[in-house]
Amino acid sequence: MYIFEKIFQRNDKFILLIYYSFLSLSLYFTSITAYYIKNEDWNITESYEQGSILIVLIFLLISIFNSKEDRFIRGPAQWFRVEFVFLLQSFFIAILLTVIFKVTNNYSRVWLFTNLGLSIFVFLLLKIFFDFVYAYLIKSNSIQRNVILVGDANACQNIIKSFPKKKSTSVIKCVIAIDQLHTKDLNFYGIPSFTLNDDYDHIFSHHEIGQIWIISSVQMQSHLEGLIDKFMNFSIDCRLILPESKFKFVEGLDSESGYDFYNVSFSPFYGTSFLIKNILDKLLSLFFLLLTFPIVAFFSFLIVIEDGFPIFFKQKRTGWDGRSFNIYKLRSLVKLKNISDDIKQITAGDSRLLTVGKILRRLSIDELPQFFNVLKGDMSIVGPRPHMIEHTKHYTSEVKNFMQRHKCLPGITGWAQVNGLRGPTIEEGLMNKRFQHDLYYIKNWNLMLDFYIMIKTFFVILFQKVD
Repeated sequence: MYIFEKIFQRNDKFILLIYYSFLSLSLYFTSITAYYIKNEDWNITESYEQGSILIVLIFLLISIFNSKEDRFIRGPAQWFRVEFVFLLQSFFIAILLTVIFKVTNNYSRVWLFTNLGLSIFVFLLLKIFFDFVYAYLIKSNSIQRNVILVGDANACQNIIKSFPKKKSTSVIKCVIAIDQLHTKDLNFYGIPSFTLNDDYDHIFSHHEIGQIWIISSVQMQSHLEGLIDKFMNFSIDCRLILPESKFKFVEGLDSESGYDFYNVSFSPFYGTSFLIKNILDKLLSLFFLLLTFPIVAFFSFLIVIEDGFPIFFKQKRTGWDGRSFNIYKLRSLVKLKNISDDIKQITAGDSRLLTVGKILRRLSIDELPQFFNVLKGDMSIVGPRPHMIEHTKHYTSEVKNFMQRHKCLPGITGWAQVNGLRGPTIEEGLMNKRFQHDLYYIKNWNLMLDFYIMIKTFFVILFQKVD
């Protein structure tokens, strides 16, 4: 369900696309039904078939290019304002085209008006159905964004009123009132409040925060720059809220409930593109798990022969939004008694390596069980490599804004890895180079870049030596 939340993180364009696709598809079936009502025959003629497809295509194009909504709005008022108007426009344009091409005699007015009447009825049913589904997704907390508010007390209270839990996809989980750091007035409708000195790693993890909203107001002006710098040290998406403002043509600006949101630091992994990436991840992971099963089984046998059980190695790593998960690998090291040895990076000639472990790491065979992590939703095939939690904490203090690399699912392979930055990062400045490559990937991500990295990974594994 966490993936669902990310798909809807910025807007509802994905569900709107599905909704309009269903409406378009229903138009074809109402056309066939209208033809049957008139002729008592389901075998629709070629001219009526063409007319039906024409209406469907017109509606689909109008809904894609004319719709200005980023959110799915429930209720009949929205239906009359948008979908009903699009439907009338589609039939009007279709009639106009038949007049222009002088083919009006090919179509019966009875069929046309029966089709329109049925379409209105079916559109209403689909609106009720999608309203119900959307309400269920909100109620089950499947698509809601967990938010922490930062601003003055009055502004925070106004925002909380504007985004009620039962209706909005944005859930205000906690508050930082800048003008009440010492008095700490808890009048925030039962929502926990914190100060700037609290432990934010714990707060973000406990409340599963997905976004930070910093409210712009007169009282906040002197704090804005410092707050943005502070929260850039975390992987959580950061947005600046403005009252209905003069900024109308700024890239990264969204609107919701009468407020403008400027996306200061926002992950591009959301919506339809991210859903496609997620589906491809699952399909390819299943394929690679089945394809490489004999290889995993063979090396598992060698591990047992050399050093006994366990075969697999499990370790806590840092994932999206800084949340931890268990990563799975084939064990390439001897059984370790000292926990500190477990977090030490492996280098050339490392005494901890098994004989078979050298082959596993050279060919990255030890990484194959991570396709199971992809199936679970903890990882993606392509993304920044996940670090041990201890390493993440260390490099957060060493590299500025290091947590920005955790604004997407970590990957089995990534842009840094196919550009020569595999293996241990012992040399000074090496982690900063890897971080810059990870940041480049996040900022420039698209599906074609993922395919390029996957293809290049095979050549890197075969020809690039790594410890």
